[in-house]
Amino acid sequence: MPRTAIYARKSSESDDRQALSLDAQLHWAVETCAKNGIREPLIFKEAKSAKKPGRVEFGRMMAAVGKGEVDTIICWKADRLARNAADAGAVLFALESKRLKRIITSDGVYADDADSELMLGILLGFSAKYSKDLSKNIRRGMEEKLRRGEWAWTAPFGYKNVRLSADRAVIAVDEEMAPHVRQLFALAATGAYSIDALARITRDEWKVRKPQRRVNSTKLGLSHTTVVHILTNPFYRGLLVVKGEVYPGTHEPLVSDELFERVQRALGQRRKSTDRPQRHLFTLGGLVRCRGCGRTLTGTITKSKSGKPYTYYVCSNKMRRRCTQPRLSETALLRDVAAVLHRLAITEEEYAMAFRILQDAEQRGQTQLAQQKARAETEIKQLDAQQSRLLDLLLAATITQDDYDFKRRELAGRRAEAMLTAAHAEGDLAEKFQNARTFLASLVDADSLFETLPVAEKRFFLRALGFQIEAAGQEPQVDVLKPAAIVADRGQSHEWWSLWTDVAKFFLGDVKLTEPPLGDSTAW
Repeated sequence: MPRTAIYARKSSESDDRQALSLDAQLHWAVETCAKNGIREPLIFKEAKSAKKPGRVEFGRMMAAVGKGEVDTIICWKADRLARNAADAGAVLFALESKRLKRIITSDGVYADDADSELMLGILLGFSAKYSKDLSKNIRRGMEEKLRRGEWAWTAPFGYKNVRLSADRAVIAVDEEMAPHVRQLFALAATGAYSIDALARITRDEWKVRKPQRRVNSTKLGLSHTTVVHILTNPFYRGLLVVKGEVYPGTHEPLVSDELFERVQRALGQRRKSTDRPQRHLFTLGGLVRCRGCGRTLTGTITKSKSGKPYTYYVCSNKMRRRCTQPRLSETALLRDVAAVLHRLAITEEEYAMAFRILQDAEQRGQTQLAQQKARAETEIKQLDAQQSRLLDLLLAATITQDDYDFKRRELAGRRAEAMLTAAHAEGDLAEKFQNARTFLASLVDADSLFETLPVAEKRFFLRALGFQIEAAGQEPQVDVLKPAAIVADRGQSHEWWSLWTDVAKFFLGDVKLTEPPLGDSTAW
C-alpha cells in the first residue's frame, strides 16, 4: 500500500546556517500528518540547494513515487521540492501520470487535476526564476564590490574579515600573521629556499598556527600548497583577480610590486633548476654550475684515512658518467670567493659617500614620483568619465550589452593600472631605496664579515650579492651580477661619484643626480 513521504530541505550544507529550518519543517509536517490521520510516513531530509538537479534524497523519494511506494508528499512549501526545470518537470509529470495523488503544503493541497497542476507549475516556475534572480543579484553585488576594490570572500592568510555592520564587511591586515607573510616573500625572493623549506620554517622556527575551518581549530605550520598560494597570489600586492579580470583592491598590500615580481622570477628559476634537497648544508650549495653541461655541482664530503672530512663539489652528470668535469675542492673555491669579496669590500667612509648619493637620488625620485602620481590621478578621473559616458550609451540603447561589457573590462584594466601606479609607486621607491642601502651595508668589510657568518647565512649572503661560480676544469670562474659587478669592476683608478651613481641608478632607475664640483668627486 502506498505511503506518505515527508520532504524537508534547507539550502546550506553547513550546520550553522539555517540551523532551525529542517526541524521547523519536520515539526509542521508531523503535525499535518496527525491532523490528516497519516501514520508512519517516510521521511526524507536534505541539506542541499535545489538550483540544479542531483539531490540524493529527492531522487530517492521520486524513485519511490515511480515504483508506486509513495503517492502523497508533504512539504512546507512547493519551492522545497524544486527550483529547476528538470526536478519541477519530474514532480508535475508524477501528478499528471497519477503516480502522485496529492502534494500537501502549508499554502494548500495540489491534487492530480488540471487546475492544481497549472497552479503548481506556476509556483515551481516562480521558484526557479527566484533562484536565477537571486544568483544574478549576488553576482551583481559581487561585481560592484570588486569594482569598488572590495573582496567578497574569505580573507587570505595574513588578512582577516572584519564586519563593520550587518551589511558591511571589509578586509583588514591580521597583525599577528602578516609579518610571517612578509618574511615568506623576503626569503623566497632570494631563491635560496625551496617551497618545502619555507613550509618547514613556518612550522619549526616561526611556530605559525593556521586557523582551520572548524571553530577554534588550528594547524601548526603552513602546508606546501598554502605557501605556493601565498607566494603566487596577487592579492598580497593589492590586486583582486577574479575569473581572469584584474581589479585594484582597497586593502593594504603586504608586499610591493617589485618584491612580488622578484618572487615570481625566483619561483620560475627554481622550477627550471636541477637543485635537489640536501641533507647537509653546503656553503656553496646551488651556486656552482658546470660550464660543459649546465648542471649544478653537488656538495659531497669525503674523509681521509685519519678521519678528517674534506668537502668537494661534483657535477651531477659526472655521477652518471655523462660529464668529464673534475671535482672541485671547497677550500679552493672559497679562496676564489674571498678574493672577489675583497674586491667588493668598501670602508665606512666609502659607504657614507655612497649613502649621500642615494639620498640625493631618493629626493629627486620623490619629485618625479609626485608628478607620476598626479598624471595617474588625472588618468583615473578621465577613465571614470569614460565609464560614465559608456553607461549612458548603454541606457540609451546606443550600444549593445556585449559591447558595453567588452569596453568596461578594458577601462577597468586601465583604471587598475593607473590606481596601482598612484597607490604603490611611493612604497616601491621606499623599498628600492631600502634595498640599495642594504646592499651598500653588506659591502662594508664584506670579506671579513663573510668569515664570521654561519654556513646558512653565508649562502644567503653570496646569493644576495649575485655570486655565480662556473666550473671549467680545475680553474673555476667566480663572477657577480649587477649591482655587485659594478663595484667589483671599478679598477684601481675610478671616480667615486660616477661609481656610486651607477649603483644608485641600478636600484632607483635613471634619476638625474646633483653633480659634485668640477674635479672634486670626493665632495660627497
